[in-house]
Amino acid sequence: MLEGKAPLYYENLSFSINRTAHWLYTIDKVKVRIGLWESSKHESSPQGTVFILPGRTEYIEKYGKTADIFVRLGYRVITIDWRGQGLADRSLPDQMIGDVTDFSEYQKDLDALIHEAHKLNLPKPWFLLAHSMGGCIALRAMHRDLAFVSAAFTGPMWGIVIQNALLRPFAKTIAKTAKMLSLGTNYAPSTTKDCYCAVAEFEGNTLTPDPDMWAYICDKVLQNPELQLGGPSIRWFEAALRETDDLASLPSPKQASLCYLGDKEQIVSKSRIIERMKSWGNGRLIDVPNAKHEILMMHENFQKQIVSEMCEFFQATATTTAGVN
Repeated sequence: MLEGKAPLYYENLSFSINRTAHWLYTIDKVKVRIGLWESSKHESSPQGTVFILPGRTEYIEKYGKTADIFVRLGYRVITIDWRGQGLADRSLPDQMIGDVTDFSEYQKDLDALIHEAHKLNLPKPWFLLAHSMGGCIALRAMHRDLAFVSAAFTGPMWGIVIQNALLRPFAKTIAKTAKMLSLGTNYAPSTTKDCYCAVAEFEGNTLTPDPDMWAYICDKVLQNPELQLGGPSIRWFEAALRETDDLASLPSPKQASLCYLGDKEQIVSKSRIIERMKSWGNGRLIDVPNAKHEILMMHENFQKQIVSEMCEFFQATATTTAGVN
C-alpha cells in the first residue's frame, strides 16, 4: 500500500525528468521507500520499465545518475530501499546493523514494489537491473517467474567472499552456532557499525577506481547520515549463505541475462558468477577490465556506454515472450 511522499536526496539536474519517492508498506507491515524516475515530456511509446534492485547498504539516490540515463533513453525506472537499509524500516535497536532473518523477506519487498508498479500502470515490458545483493534477490525472483522479460546484473551476490582466511572454512558453522546461542543480532565477524563509504579512503577502496564517483557516493552518506549502514548481523550473514547456496543448486532461469563482472572484484564470488553464466544458455558474461565491484559507479561516459548496452539487450529480449534472445 502506497503511504505518501517520502524524502528524496537527489538534486534536480534536469527539468525533463520527474523524480519522486514514496513510502510503501509490505504484506508484513514493513515500511520501505520506492523511487520513480520518468520523463516530464509526453511519451507516446515508452520502451518499458527498468526495476533497479540495489545491493546491501545501498539506497535509492545512489542510482540517480543511472536512472537519469535510462529515462533519457526512453524508459521509466522504479527502485527501492530494501528493509533494513536506506530510509526503510530497520528491525534492530542498533540502526547500523543490516538485518533480516531470511532472504524471503526481500521477496516481500519486491512483491510490494511489483504490486505498486501494476497500480501505477508502469509501461511494459519490464526489465531487471540488479547489483550485488540485488542480484541474489533478482535471481530468486526469476525462478519465481514474475513479470520480468530479462535481467542485467552487475557484480551479483551469488556467493560471498570471506576475507578472513581463518574464518572461511568455518563460516557456516560459526553463523549457525551464533544463532543457536542467541547472538544472531550481533555484527558478523570482522564487521563493525561503520559505514564503509563514510570512513574508507579512495586509495585501496573495493568499490570503484573512479575518484569522481567515489566522491559522489561518499558525499551522499556524509551529507545524509540516515542513509548510512554498517555491517550485517550474524543472522543476515547466515541467511545469505543459505540463499546463495540454494540458488547455486538450481538450474539457470529461462529468461535471458547479461552479467558484468569487474576484473578486480573482491566482494562477491567471481567463481560462482562464472559458473552460473557458463550454464545460462541465453546468458552472456562481460568481463570489465580495470573495474571493481561497482560497475555502474564509473566515470560518466563509461556509465552511459554500459546503460546503452543494457538497453540494446533489453530491447532484443523484448521481441520474444519468454525473454529468450
